[in-house]
Amino acid sequence: MDNYNENTLHPDNIYFVLVETKYSGNIGLSARAIKNFGFKNLVLVKPFAKVDEKAFARAMHARDILINARIYGSIDELRNREKINFLIGTTARVGSEKNPLRLAIPLNSLRDAVFPQDSRIAILFGNEESGLRNEDLAKCDLVITIPTSPQYPSLNLSHAVAICAYELSLSLKTFRELPYRPATHLERNILISNLFKILDIVFQSMPEPKKRIYRGILRNFVRRAFLTGREIHSLIGLTRIILQRLSDS
Repeated sequence: MDNYNENTLHPDNIYFVLVETKYSGNIGLSARAIKNFGFKNLVLVKPFAKVDEKAFARAMHARDILINARIYGSIDELRNREKINFLIGTTARVGSEKNPLRLAIPLNSLRDAVFPQDSRIAILFGNEESGLRNEDLAKCDLVITIPTSPQYPSLNLSHAVAICAYELSLSLKTFRELPYRPATHLERNILISNLFKILDIVFQSMPEPKKRIYRGILRNFVRRAFLTGREIHSLIGLTRIILQRLSDS
């Protein structure tokens, strides 16, 4: 069995399922959210709202997600028709030991979950007022919750969809690559070395224990800066010019 973190799941096998959704705007916003994070499967189970113009307006450039959304009359029909291997329910109302159906794990625990390769996974979201019913959760293999403030734990439906899609995108790497490369370990060490040399020249009489403190600060500064390749090359060039001027003076 392969590990989930090794990207054995395919984004096309992840289904975002809205159960008995009441407001068409939330359907459109949910479509936008899943497309934002590289997914495409939106399913509606017994929707009260229609996929209307308001839904399309809220979806923006995710109209294709709405057009291709599947509608089923029950969770069982969804599971059978789409050949779902795992149903994952979501809840904001975490239960006690008296209600084991709502004993949920935090969303980020999915990062360490293990699923067979090419599993089809459906994540269920209940309607805006009551969420998933106990009988819906009873059909699920796993129940997750998004850790939120105890003062107001319930999220807007589309926000919950977006957070779940984001979390899955980190594991499945559906996010876009940034158009620049980060500085390498070697490049950071060259810059740190140049800064140490500048420190030694400028503060020749500084006691060694104090220099060690400044070296630690400079090292931490460079390592925490998340410099790009271009930025660090510019700074290496700048420090070399400073060293040259100091040696000439």
